[in-house]
Amino acid sequence: MRRLLPPVLLGLATACWVPMERGRQMEARIDRLEQDAADQQAKLDEQRQILRDRITKADQKIAEVQKKIDELNQVAHRSGADLAVQLSRLQEDVARARGELEVAQHRLDGLDQGVTSLRSDTEGKLAALRGAGALDEYEAKQKLAALQRPDDKGALMSLAEKEDQSGDKGVARVLYQEYVRKWPSDPRAADAGFRAGELLTAQRRFREAILAFGKVAEDHPRSERAPDALGQVAESMLQLDMKDDARTILGQVVEKYPKTDAARRARTRLDQLTAPAETKRKPSSRKKQAQ
Repeated sequence: MRRLLPPVLLGLATACWVPMERGRQMEARIDRLEQDAADQQAKLDEQRQILRDRITKADQKIAEVQKKIDELNQVAHRSGADLAVQLSRLQEDVARARGELEVAQHRLDGLDQGVTSLRSDTEGKLAALRGAGALDEYEAKQKLAALQRPDDKGALMSLAEKEDQSGDKGVARVLYQEYVRKWPSDPRAADAGFRAGELLTAQRRFREAILAFGKVAEDHPRSERAPDALGQVAESMLQLDMKDDARTILGQVVEKYPKTDAARRARTRLDQLTAPAETKRKPSSRKKQAQ
């Protein structure tokens, strides 16, 4: 199915959610935000590396001091007083090194929390700028991070349907697509993929909907979902102003599944797409007859 999509599809799909006259301004704003986030991330990474180096050195120091302590304990010919002094000094070094290690670890933990907070805040801002689909993706990601996802396919499908019915469409879509990815040949993968395509269509994410519906038609050509999935591929293409490609897909629906409701709808859609061209030709025909 992917070979039916022209290279221009990516550009059409990514631009369809924002007016053209404001597109460049919005992209520039996003680029600046991403660059600022990247600069902050680089500074934090540099500080984290410095602290990690300090922690490594402290660990090495502790190991060296401990080794010396062990060596001193094994030296029997030294006097008890001399050994006690040496041990006292070394124990002070160990305590100092451990203190430095705790301070460095505390600072590193604080930096890690700052990095996580910065990443979350930046992702949220960028998602809001990129539109409803990206914002839904971000919110779904936040919810999924705290959601326990089962490994059993039946349980995963039930969870997806539960989230779908409760109104968490973004979470449900991700779970449906996860089902398709884990068990692509399972018969219920056709249902999961088709529902994921419907949810993408509702968000007007037509390029991604084409891929979801197309995978259903390609991987499960004999399933009940296949004719409708192929028809939905055509409808998504029409939303992206890909009329020629849509006509081709509609023709495939009629050819492959002639006795289905999807084929009936495809014929009606083909008639609608060809009607304007015939209407334009009729006045010229009448004019010739009048002449």
